[in-house]
This record gives sequence, structure tokens and C-alpha cells, in this order.
Amino acid sequence: MSGILYLWPGSGGVLRQGRWSFLAIALLYGFALCGMVMLNFYWSELLTGNLRRGTYVMLFILWLVLSGKSSRLEKQCHRMRLPPPADKDAMPEAQQHYLQGNWFEAECCLNILLKKNPRDIEAMLMLTTLYRHKERYEEAGNLLQELDRLEDAISWKFEIRSEKRKLMAANAKRSEKTTKPKSSESFNKKHERLEDSNDDNEYAGVSKRQIAA
Repeated sequence: MSGILYLWPGSGGVLRQGRWSFLAIALLYGFALCGMVMLNFYWSELLTGNLRRGTYVMLFILWLVLSGKSSRLEKQCHRMRLPPPADKDAMPEAQQHYLQGNWFEAECCLNILLKKNPRDIEAMLMLTTLYRHKERYEEAGNLLQELDRLEDAISWKFEIRSEKRKLMAANAKRSEKTTKPKSSESFNKKHERLEDSNDDNEYAGVSKRQIAA
């Protein structure tokens, strides 16, 4: 059915896009076709053999021109519906800031890229790594979950899996840091209690010796 629509210039664009420009192309071709039919079958005495053949050639040339115009308009409409391309200059700038340790500047560049194209997997993955370096583990985990839901992220499966392992290791290291002071505090408290009990015992022993004396 879609192939038949292309036989009449503009008709496919009218049905798919619903724009007035496609309707104008279809009407123009329709008027030209009706004029050719009228001249060749109802007013045939006005045309000689060469002129009659010329009307067929002119109609065919008009069909080629209008079909090409309709095809270009459809491609233009399709490009308008696509998400805007990401700024290619922002990614090298983000990488440069990232390598220099300028986390704030790198995050700003990556957010600009994601604002223009929220499905930019490379920018999302770099922002995840940046969050991990800044110990913003919860935000990094949320970005990894978004990456798992994207179909286009299949080609980045190895990088995503590696980042997940690094994030888990960073979380485990942070939990170890938080538990070590607690254990050392409990050890110090136990040590203080033993010292206090020893002092009490020594004090009791000294008082007994004083009484006996």
C-alpha cells in the first residue's frame, strides 16, 4: 500500500504527515493530469500528434519533479521529529576536564549533552564514573539503572558491567571505613573498663593494707 501512494506525488505525505505542502503537491499533479486527459480525449482536435505526445512527456517530467519534491519534504519532516544531535564539542571538553580532575566543569558539560540528548549513553556512562569518584554512589546507581533500561546500551554492556563492579567495590570500601571506627571505639571502651577495674582492685588492695597496718 505504501508503494502505491508514491505513484501520486504528495499523497503519501498527506496521509503520513498531514501537511498542507503535500496537499498542494497532490492537487497540482491532479490538475495537470486532468488537463492532459481533457486535451487528449475531449479537445483532441486542438492537438496534433506531436503535441499530444508532448503532453505525455510534460506530465511525466512534472511527475518526476513533484515526486522528488515530496520525497525531500518527507525527509525534512522526519529529521525534525528526531531528537536534536548532541553537541560534539562538549564531549571532548568534558573528557579534558575529567582527566584534569575538574569534576564540576566536566559535570556541567555532560549535563549539557544529556539535556540535548537524554539517551546519550557515552555521556551517561562518564557521568556515572564521575559520580563514583565524587562518592555520590546513589546517583551513580540511579544512572546505571537507567542505562540498563535503554536498548541502545547493549553495545556498552561490558563498560556498564565494569562500572557496576567498581561501584560495588567503592560501596564496600565505604562501609568498611564506617565500621572500623566503631570497632576501635568499642575496643577502647573495653580497655578503659579493664583499666578502671584494675585501678579499683589496686585501690581496694591498698586500703586493705592500710587497715591491716
